[in-house]
Amino acid sequence: MIRVRYAPSPTGSPHVGNIRTALFNYLLAKRYSGTFVVRIEDTDQTRKVPGALEDILDSLRWLGIEWDEGPERGGSHGPYFQSERLEIYRRHVDILLAAKRAYKCFCTPEELTEMREYQRINNLPTGYDRRCRFRSDDEVEALEASGKPYVVRLAMPLEGEIEFQDAIRGRVAFESRLLDDQVLLKSDGWPTYHLANVVDDYLQGITHVIRGDEWINSTPKHVVLYNSFGWNMPIFAHAPIIKGPDGAKLSKRHGDTRCLDYREKGFLSEAVANFIALIGWSPGDERELMTMSEMAEAFSVEGIQPNPGVFDITKLLWMNGHYIRSKSPEDLFDTVVSWHTSTTDEEYRGSEGCAALTAAIQSLPQEYVTEAFRLEQERVKLLSEFAEACRFFFVDEPEMDPQGVAKWFGQPYVGALLEKLEAEVAGRSTISAEDAEKIIDGVVVSLGLEKRAQAIHPTRVALTGKTFGPSLFELMALLGPERILLRLRRAAQFVPAAS
Repeated sequence: MIRVRYAPSPTGSPHVGNIRTALFNYLLAKRYSGTFVVRIEDTDQTRKVPGALEDILDSLRWLGIEWDEGPERGGSHGPYFQSERLEIYRRHVDILLAAKRAYKCFCTPEELTEMREYQRINNLPTGYDRRCRFRSDDEVEALEASGKPYVVRLAMPLEGEIEFQDAIRGRVAFESRLLDDQVLLKSDGWPTYHLANVVDDYLQGITHVIRGDEWINSTPKHVVLYNSFGWNMPIFAHAPIIKGPDGAKLSKRHGDTRCLDYREKGFLSEAVANFIALIGWSPGDERELMTMSEMAEAFSVEGIQPNPGVFDITKLLWMNGHYIRSKSPEDLFDTVVSWHTSTTDEEYRGSEGCAALTAAIQSLPQEYVTEAFRLEQERVKLLSEFAEACRFFFVDEPEMDPQGVAKWFGQPYVGALLEKLEAEVAGRSTISAEDAEKIIDGVVVSLGLEKRAQAIHPTRVALTGKTFGPSLFELMALLGPERILLRLRRAAQFVPAAS
């Protein structure tokens, strides 16, 4: 039975690379009907950030990553917070000390600083020089009896190679003599990441460790720990880093931000999950648009590429647009309104489009708002764009684009065009898209215009204030005769007086 884990530290809200690790582990578990565990590695209490745990779990829930064991779920391998497992780590340190696989180091911070300075001045390799490793038992007992504080260090092999098989990169080997004797237990009795991580992975039955390749240099220390305890190792798989389209390390300018920021900006969770999964992983064919179930069916560790993945925000926007277009009108309404009422994005909250949509939800029929969303569904790429794109549907007097007015209302026939449109619409109680098309075609003929576009463009500006948008005939059908007449009469005020 496959058991995998996502083990974040509550030191901040998870970003793209971090959450990709969770997704890869989750997909592997789902592929083989395994167990996905969430474990909170909170042994470094000084770096805990208020709200970080909530953000971690919220990010997973938003993306549809459901954990089988962990916080809020429990399970048979708990506790799932490392801060609640301190006694477990101390017992295992005692095992290592008894087997001479670890030792007590009594070096003070001042002594370590002096050691590092000596190494720097003399161009020596940096790292702990193992001065406490070879103390006699009597020395150790005397120092401990004196009350001198100590840490516990791992006794790394002094020669040879430490190797392991990585499921993505193949054989990986390190020279033992170049590796530091890692601190396992700090002087305050709290474990370091390396000890707690290995002990928990073993005791919680983790079979595969998929993590970012920033941890690959730590893995030989973990290998030594597994061997020191006499434990079988899990399968290691170190996923590649993520870069921006320019090849540089991923940063905020590329889109490396909190996972939840994408929710606040109007991205759909299914689009973000789909996009993140494909950064460094391939299903083995040309597919790009995949549901979570489809990704799980296709996922394998072998499909993870060893080369850096690329975060392309343009591709994410395209993918998000696809998922928006795939929604039914009713689902789209629920999705947009739910996002609109919950987002905390300050820029959006302060926009005129947001205010207009709020008013529309409160005062206009749901069918009207739903149809407005549908008409703009083909053009928007973010949920946050619906409010501004549909604003002309929701306000009494849409803002007029000065360039559109200058370009089209300066045409000599536009005054007559607006008059004829008003005459055709007046007296109607409803208007369909077919009616609107006939009206425009009739006006084109009566004014002797060469092209239908000569009537469509100024009419669009008159009714929406914009030079672009959904089908003129469909938007006329939604606006209805009353709104059309009000806007035609207002637009006439922008037509230059005849000289």
